[in-house]
Amino acid sequence: MKLVRTNVEKLFKLICIHFVCFSVVNYGQCQDLAHSMEKMHELVLNLQEQLEALKAYVNPSSSTFSKAESDYPTSCLTSFFNESKVESGIHTIRVPGMAPFPVACDNCLAGYGWLVIQRRFNGSLNFYRNWKEYREGFGNLNGEFFIGLEKLRAITALEPFELYVALEDFNGTTRSAKFDEFAIGNEEDGYALNVLGAYTGNAGDSLRSHRKMKFSTYDRDNDREFHRNCAFLHVGAWWYNSCVDSNLNGQYIEGGKYEENLFARGMCWRAWRGHNYGYKFTQMMIRPKCRHFPATFGNKNNTRQHCQALS
Repeated sequence: MKLVRTNVEKLFKLICIHFVCFSVVNYGQCQDLAHSMEKMHELVLNLQEQLEALKAYVNPSSSTFSKAESDYPTSCLTSFFNESKVESGIHTIRVPGMAPFPVACDNCLAGYGWLVIQRRFNGSLNFYRNWKEYREGFGNLNGEFFIGLEKLRAITALEPFELYVALEDFNGTTRSAKFDEFAIGNEEDGYALNVLGAYTGNAGDSLRSHRKMKFSTYDRDNDREFHRNCAFLHVGAWWYNSCVDSNLNGQYIEGGKYEENLFARGMCWRAWRGHNYGYKFTQMMIRPKCRHFPATFGNKNNTRQHCQALS
């Protein structure tokens, strides 16, 4: 409820800004109008998602909670096993230290139980953001978004997770990269990509060189370049080394190809189509490693058999 109230206050401030902007004689004084309009739209979408989560969490007929926090799943996979929620979409999970929050679950792209942490498909959302925005997350779970580094840290700290990266180029060709372990550190550690397991797939491994690197944004330079800010140079935010083999939070470039002087500024994954190609669609997803589930789980008879079916 506090988060909803905070976002309402932010939205009110943005409305006030727009009122002032439209009142001035010189419209050029409002150079940041477009950016603030985008942020207003995001806040409205986030408020809608938070209110939907509150509806599921609070019993409107009384002041008591309708569902104990311990009853919420901790991932999309436990949601599937516990509640047999096989459809993709918005589900509510909880992790220690946080109130239950909505997440996007995908049960179609690579099997059941994947929790989407990043999605891009049309360039409608600006991903060139500051540290605070990447820490908290942004966008719409039904559209383009980034889950937020703090939530990602809390989720991957619970148990071993695997990572799946889905890519599609502008010709309609799809490829993927799967890593059998994935976890990031806390904010004091710069949300470093501390754990990255073995690779399988057909997109190539363009994440290995970023392992152990801290996350960087244009206002928080944690890369290994002494004289350059990789986030600023490549117009994105990532676990930059010096600087990129991948840049999936870079610029969305229609058509994919771009000039060499824009080196790696797009949503590149070098191992497939090189530094100078940005993809039409990217989706990053995580899922608990199946071998860490018990032999029986909820109303499912054999978790190992189900896990094999997921892969």
